[in-house]
Amino acid sequence: MMLRAVVKAHGGWWKFRERMLVANGLLRKVYIAVYKLHLETYGSYVSVLTTFEGPPTFPHKPMGVFIAPDARIGRNVTIYQQVTIGMNDLAGSKGYGAPTIGDDVYIGAGAKIIGKVTVGEGARVGAGAVVVHDVPPGATVVSPPAAVLPARA
Repeated sequence: MMLRAVVKAHGGWWKFRERMLVANGLLRKVYIAVYKLHLETYGSYVSVLTTFEGPPTFPHKPMGVFIAPDARIGRNVTIYQQVTIGMNDLAGSKGYGAPTIGDDVYIGAGAKIIGKVTVGEGARVGAGAVVVHDVPPGATVVSPPAAVLPARA
């Protein structure tokens, strides 16, 4: 409770993050510690190395959200709960690296965007979708329908 009050008093998580990035010395260490604690209250991880072009929108707070270091997030991006924007860190593999998310992108609950892929401006990633290839601007990505497996004997 106290932690949320501290972050709120400083203008919310976004302004707090921005102040953390420009602070130096001991103050920077304190900001980083409080920033990480704030995200942990939501079971989230947003790296301090993630690049944001503007504040994202978390309609359900950053509940269970994971955003990898080196990911690039554009302006006006909406990110729902349980989203992973993760890097592929298997050296030498196709898609090695972190995602780039364009401006005005909508990412539905539980979506996974993995590896060095680009999600184009104005694209929509449906709930539960798994993205491992580039998404053109304005496109909508949805997962395939669920497969029904036969009953086990």
